[in-house]
Amino acid sequence: MLRRLLITSVFAVSAILAGLPALAHGDLGIDVVVVSGSLDGRMIDFVIDTIEDSEAEVVVLQIDSAATLNGNFDELLDLITDPPTPVAIYAGPAPARVSGGALRLLAAAPIAGAAPGVVLGPAVPTRAGDSDDSDAIRATHPDLPEQLISGSALVVGDFDGFLDLVEPSIGQFVVGLHDRQVIIDGAKVRLETAIAVIGDGVVHLRPSGEVTFIEPGLIDATLRLGIGPEAAFFFLMMGFSLVAFEFYAVGPGAAAAIGVASLLLGGYGISVLPVRWWAVALIPIGLLLYTIDFQRNDLGWKSLLGTGALMSAGLFFTDAAPQIVQTWWIVLIIVLGTALWFGFALTSIVRSRFSTQTIGRDHLVGRIGAADTAIAPEGTVVVDGAKWQARSTRASGIEAGDRVEVVAVEGVVLEVDPA
Repeated sequence: MLRRLLITSVFAVSAILAGLPALAHGDLGIDVVVVSGSLDGRMIDFVIDTIEDSEAEVVVLQIDSAATLNGNFDELLDLITDPPTPVAIYAGPAPARVSGGALRLLAAAPIAGAAPGVVLGPAVPTRAGDSDDSDAIRATHPDLPEQLISGSALVVGDFDGFLDLVEPSIGQFVVGLHDRQVIIDGAKVRLETAIAVIGDGVVHLRPSGEVTFIEPGLIDATLRLGIGPEAAFFFLMMGFSLVAFEFYAVGPGAAAAIGVASLLLGGYGISVLPVRWWAVALIPIGLLLYTIDFQRNDLGWKSLLGTGALMSAGLFFTDAAPQIVQTWWIVLIIVLGTALWFGFALTSIVRSRFSTQTIGRDHLVGRIGAADTAIAPEGTVVVDGAKWQARSTRASGIEAGDRVEVVAVEGVVLEVDPA
């Protein structure tokens, strides 16, 4: 009796779910495009291409994005407003935040949903760091509450507003899309995203087709590592620090490759972020002050000034509040780590690289060696079988292979004259 009742229930639910005679795609699967982090040009192009190329029942954008940076945002907004295939946007999972341009996409979507606890707003400005465009947003999204346009953020659950669905997970959101209608090319399309099944003696709904999660490729994912302000700041600091290390280590190695990669990631970050360029300029200046004191083996006022410059650079790196705000303690950790690198780690590494157990810096003055490279005014020399960074005057005319005499030692750098 129970089995007959369950079977009858399944057929009844299935009949109800299939009841509307609108156009339907059928069992084509569901594409879920994962949009996490700030919307840069590469992510926007990726979303546009995915929507235009998709042959799925529906394309769902799962969004967790607090800022829009650059790219063809207006083209993406138009595509979401009038898509060539059914599109829905899900803000989540909690504790996601959707503001700026991403909130405008959610408001423009044919079907909009979110998870409880997701933070929405504000929508102004559309692009982080731009001027107030609240009038344009009101004209484009007349149903968007004023508080979400330029006021404080709202939490889904306390406010549902324009949302069509509030579901805790993307799976439940996909099932909730079933039987909803959207307009595609002037015709109504009824979504068939769920089927009824029996499990543990209960009738359940599950997605009717395969759910495919789509994310950016390896190159895009790698470049996007640098689009956060703290991440871009960190990669620039690491890149310049490793360049300084390779300069004293004499000759490129693994550190040089990591340094170049870090500078590329940091460079991509500052190319898309609304940065304060004076703050970016403080990074090499602060590290140069560290390098000067390190070269003289004396952590003095230049290092203190460099620390202040780097802290200012990190704390004022971007100008995009309230959508992008630097986290002060992360900046502090990065700067302190850099100071320890120059003050202790780099000193120890370079000393071990340029010395042997029988050579001490106090005994080098007066030693005779040979120039490994031209000294004009800096280069490398070999003294008692060990390579050292060396410095002389440009007028000394020391060429590779010339005999030199050590006349002074400053930190890990030898002052030499022609022998």
